[in-house]
Amino acid sequence: MKKTMLACALMAATFSVAAKDKLIPLADADAALLKDKTVALTVHPRPSFSAMTAGKASFGLLGAAAMISAGNKLVDENHVQDPAEILRANLSAALHDIHGVTVLAPDTAPTKASKPKELAALHPEADYVLDVRSGGWMYAYYPTKWGTYWVGYSVQVQLVDTKTGRQVSNAACNAHTRDNANPPSLDQLHADQAKLLKAVTTSLGWTCVQTLAKDQFHFAPEQVAAIPAEYVNPLAGIQTPVATDTASAAMPTDAAAAAAPAADTAVKSEGASAPATADGAATGNDGTR
Repeated sequence: MKKTMLACALMAATFSVAAKDKLIPLADADAALLKDKTVALTVHPRPSFSAMTAGKASFGLLGAAAMISAGNKLVDENHVQDPAEILRANLSAALHDIHGVTVLAPDTAPTKASKPKELAALHPEADYVLDVRSGGWMYAYYPTKWGTYWVGYSVQVQLVDTKTGRQVSNAACNAHTRDNANPPSLDQLHADQAKLLKAVTTSLGWTCVQTLAKDQFHFAPEQVAAIPAEYVNPLAGIQTPVATDTASAAMPTDAAAAAAPAADTAVKSEGASAPATADGAATGNDGTR
């Protein structure tokens, strides 16, 4: 049991950590200064994907390493896209359309820089840097719905003034399918080159586009691209496997809770590698969040 709880805690760390900074929405005064400015787009290495199953959770540290290894293999072999690309493209497009900025081509080389001054130093030729960094993504089993899984994704977005290194705006989004009415099985997530997993992680990326557009940048819904219909709730049409509660013998409910974020979709600022789950306002859409 101790090994299981340790593995759960490690998986939780890949998805959420304590927030270090306050949420910084884009202020009206700063928004007014964006017109005719240039914005550079950073790219980061893809974070490890944690594939949390009951069997691996029971092996503690070794199990946690196995989860990450299995998750990365799944993502690599099936070419699962980092949702950060969806946020980078859509938030930068909205900044261009609404505030008149010129958006530079995304970086070709990924960076590990995360602090505002470090990010500013990467692009002295630009006025601002829009930094989109995935903090963590994973799937995990339900301890009381044996054989079914939820998927989670977290991301941090910063807008940095390159001349001063000031964090003009900063926020994070956590999105997951933990409360979806149609939790899939592992086989369903993996089938057909992880087609369903790709759809769900893409959906979570779009969820964060909408959440951050509203809460971080104060864009109106009509000013941002709508979620494509196929990603509004990709779990809606699946045949959910019959779930039992036998998983409770493999992992106690309180341990599983430690591995899952508390909010459906939360916005909060971060200075760490994986955005935190907030206790504040959460949003949902058709049960997919």
